[in-house]
Amino acid sequence: MLETLNSACKEILKVKKRVLIALTGLHGSGKSTLGKELRRKGFGDFKPYQIAVIDDGVMSINHPRVKIKSDQRDELRPFFKFIMPF
Repeated sequence: MLETLNSACKEILKVKKRVLIALTGLHGSGKSTLGKELRRKGFGDFKPYQIAVIDDGVMSINHPRVKIKSDQRDELRPFFKFIMPF
């Protein structure tokens, strides 16, 4: 599955600056755990420093954590200024 995701991300990055991947699932299904592992180890051709994880309103990128409370409808937009295009 991660090989397919890696290939899809590389294709998207040929025409876009970044890729946004959303994980959904029930409580306790492993979404946060997967996010932490991707952030810690990277995946495929992507190194950990190239991955940002936003979990419960806290973004982790290059190890620092940034917490933003948002009143906007688009709760991801405030984090974009911290994510460098690759």
